[in-house]
Amino acid sequence: MIAVIAEIIGWVATIFRSAGMLCKSANMVKYLVSLGNLFWMINGFLTHNKPLIASNAICLVIMLYEIIKNYYSKKSAV
Repeated sequence: MIAVIAEIIGWVATIFRSAGMLCKSANMVKYLVSLGNLFWMINGFLTHNKPLIASNAICLVIMLYEIIKNYYSKKSAV
């Protein structure tokens, strides 16, 4: 049963990552790819795949750093 759930989560993650690559807005790319990374990490936890968790955690941290940096740079410009 866990394998089926992990596979569904993997497909959802793929959809988010693919949708992110089709966006024209850089911020939307970051949001969708971040969600995809999060879903891939959940998949990794369910399947006990440490490299999958680690690689997506690194990508997620980088994306969240960029999102937060953009948020505060826009806020200080106003």
